[in-house]
Amino acid sequence: MWAALIKQYWRVSLFKETPANTPYSPFLLGVVTILFFLLIMTQWQLVDYEKEFVFRVNLFSGLSLVASYLVYTYLLLQVFNLASRMVQTMTCIFAGHIIVHLFAFPLIVMALTLVHGKMPQILAMMITFAYLFLTLLLTAWQFMLSAYLYKEALQIGYLSAILASVGLLAVNILTVSFWR
Repeated sequence: MWAALIKQYWRVSLFKETPANTPYSPFLLGVVTILFFLLIMTQWQLVDYEKEFVFRVNLFSGLSLVASYLVYTYLLLQVFNLASRMVQTMTCIFAGHIIVHLFAFPLIVMALTLVHGKMPQILAMMITFAYLFLTLLLTAWQFMLSAYLYKEALQIGYLSAILASVGLLAVNILTVSFWR
């Protein structure tokens, strides 16, 4: 069962499946939400190589981030009178973002290598270039995935969906910056 779900959300992440064709399951939404939260917390702890942030701050920051995703998406769906799509839409958003964030783990290792590694300057420059390129690629993928999911859930055009995705990004940045 889990393999089939992972495959289905992988297809969503590749823009080959829509939220409407995914299971309606509040339980699954809860599981995916917790997994997303734990993944974000793990990545934040890993990149905090100077140990600047207190775990409690990261915890509240992560909880606030999850809440901002949920509240923003609910309000957006409510404006379009489509709040009944909340469970499937949020499950797809969190599952898709989990997939993107799993691909970010090698980037975290690259960043830690650059910070702590003693290496020739040309190698450091090549790793930095690869890091920046891959970060941009993953960021674009996550952004376009959010836009795609909003387009499908809200039944709107791509331009409006991109604006909805920009709104999500802005709300998330403001929410996390409050704690950090």
